Amino acid sequence: MREILAWVLLTTSLVADAIAADDKIVVVAFEYPPIYQKDPDGDKGGLGLSGDLVVAAFKAAQVDVEVQFLPVLRMVQAVSDGLAVCGIGGTVLFSSPDVAPNVAVSSVVQYVTQTFMYDQRRYPEGINYGVTGDMAGYAIGVLRGSGIMRFLEMTPSLHLVANNVHDGSARQLQLGRIDVWAIVDLTGMMYMNTLFPDEAANYRFTQPFNRGDVSLVCSKKRDPDNRYGTRFREGLAAIKANGTYLQLMAKYYGSEAAINRNSLPEDMR
Repeated sequence: MREILAWVLLTTSLVADAIAADDKIVVVAFEYPPIYQKDPDGDKGGLGLSGDLVVAAFKAAQVDVEVQFLPVLRMVQAVSDGLAVCGIGGTVLFSSPDVAPNVAVSSVVQYVTQTFMYDQRRYPEGINYGVTGDMAGYAIGVLRGSGIMRFLEMTPSLHLVANNVHDGSARQLQLGRIDVWAIVDLTGMMYMNTLFPDEAANYRFTQPFNRGDVSLVCSKKRDPDNRYGTRFREGLAAIKANGTYLQLMAKYYGSEAAINRNSLPEDMR
């Protein structure tokens, strides 16, 4: 009952905030540090890489953004139902038949490299595969409801072990309860360095199994004319041109030279 009440209060707040001012909107995301994170005092002092890029792009278009965080499925539903103007996530999250007609994809914010992390002490020869189905013999940790889980579910033979939080999958990998962790490279190393700093060097990645998009997706119910989707595209172009985009990328990767070029949109490579 408390959870239901909290959800009612939150959705009421989302609607109120979304319509309160023409130039201030609510954008929803889910926690996937350091891509999206709700702790403004985290190690990078922001809302995560994609979160910071979205806020900066809207700011360049004179739109004030409040980013609110929800569990994945509620985040998608909030955009679909018009409780929030826009959401941030992979387009695969918004592809189900009951959601896709209610949303419009604006622009790709960035890409993320999705890979399998493993403990080289267990697999000293590494883990190699040709196609995703070759991983059917491994217990694969995933975040429940995430784009990665959605992608891997398209290969029914895979043994997926879903967890509600990244910490859980990281600990399962460290304890040997899963064989590999399907994760974005930046995220996997961040968690291992944080939770197991003395062991982090033992973890390796396979070749990527997917290059996932992070896109801004807007609600057709809340923004039927796609006004905010258009303004976002204009703001994103502006921060790419003035250097802000690469500065934010470098902030999270450690330097501009360290940026994974696969994470950049085609027009920034």
